Amino acid sequence: MKFCIIGAGNGGRAFAAYLSSNGYQVNLYNRTFSRIIDIKKNGGISVLGEIKGNYPCNLVTQDLKEAVKNVDIILIVVPASAHKDIAEKIAPYLSPDQIILLNPGRTFGAVEFRHTIEKKGVLFPIFIAETQTLIFTSRQLKKNKVKILKIKNLIDFAAFPDKDTFFVYDTLKEIFPQLNPVDDYLKMTLNNIGMLLHPTLSLLNAGAMECGKNFKFYAEGATTRICEVLETIQLELNKICKILGLNQLNFSKWVNKSYGVKMNNIYNSIQNIKAYENINAPNKLITRYFTEDVPTGLVPISSLAKFLGVETPIIDSVINLSSILCGKDFRKEGRTIHGLGLEELIKKQITKELSIELGEKQKILIQ
Repeated sequence: MKFCIIGAGNGGRAFAAYLSSNGYQVNLYNRTFSRIIDIKKNGGISVLGEIKGNYPCNLVTQDLKEAVKNVDIILIVVPASAHKDIAEKIAPYLSPDQIILLNPGRTFGAVEFRHTIEKKGVLFPIFIAETQTLIFTSRQLKKNKVKILKIKNLIDFAAFPDKDTFFVYDTLKEIFPQLNPVDDYLKMTLNNIGMLLHPTLSLLNAGAMECGKNFKFYAEGATTRICEVLETIQLELNKICKILGLNQLNFSKWVNKSYGVKMNNIYNSIQNIKAYENINAPNKLITRYFTEDVPTGLVPISSLAKFLGVETPIIDSVINLSSILCGKDFRKEGRTIHGLGLEELIKKQITKELSIELGEKQKILIQ
């Protein structure tokens, strides 16, 4: 089985090293040459941490056509804000029955990717799935190096449409045993951990980041009071999940599943993840924690809430303040229910939930 990895940042390098260490042929693509020049010179990735060694790449290139030629699996490992652009560029070079896995998809990533390639004329069978978060907690090092801090125990993923999920799972389960198939795409994609953590932690530590202060993003930035805000955002997200009849987001349960850390609130969960201990905060204000997680996470959630008639004042405040800080209109550039044509899917989900509720009530009445 042959792989192409799109993106040579910390996640892409971790995937390349992991796959190569297991004997798979890997093509690595990156848009800018500076990110791959040392990998190309050395013929592969040097990795530290949970995997150690030097592992070759079959091809290291800026040529997207060559990167995806004759591969079976395409792993997209770029910020979710770049998914649409990648989809537009990759569409002419795709082949029938290839699997595309977004790592991660953030919220509605697989929907946006499919929507985009179909508009570009890709009408043959393609399987598109997304993970809830990256399998690897990793950090890019200098030259051709990467450090894998943690390979997570279990990662939820689903395909869109979700009827394809178990085909993708059967294909990838031996390669990535960490993948946990979720049979309902909406259930998986709305449980976006990045959008819960990153924008709010960045917003409430904005002054220190803008001044270039050196501090630990999670260990010091996620204070007890800031985590109270995260708890409130989680409650707002769960209002939406309740209407749709989906499992509610519980960060502490996710941490237990992914990292084996059992705690009962967001603050204690964050403070007990060893892989988070030494992660430095960005030393500048405008980072992907805003430019990715707001338009591809919080904006679609706010759009969905409005469609459902749910009030999300804290989420809306984070979006508005982040837009002002970054000088961007994140609502305008972000994913929305209308922009992705998701109205009918959401209506069907509501109808299904109402049918289930009525069924339960009828059972009670009969009893």
